[in-house]
Amino acid sequence: MNLELPDSVLEEIAQRAAEIVLARQPSSNGSTASPYLTIVEAAELLRSKRHRVDDLLSRGVLSRVKDGSRTLIARAELEAYLAGRPTGRGRR
Repeated sequence: MNLELPDSVLEEIAQRAAEIVLARQPSSNGSTASPYLTIVEAAELLRSKRHRVDDLLSRGVLSRVKDGSRTLIARAELEAYLAGRPTGRGRR
């Protein structure tokens, strides 16, 4: 089955898809984004497996914040790590 659509229809579809994606993104000023990430969220940001985040925490590259039984990581620290700035025990 071959379906051909006019360019104007394809453009409308692409525009709507872009609007949907942008609506799901946190705002650029970070107002809706939490300052803390769970280990799973941190792994998603790093595009790695959870084990990689656990390893960074164990080595002291990243610091952990405990909230009851949850382990949280400061978003700013993870972003600093990605930018190559000192983090965790290395920034003291």
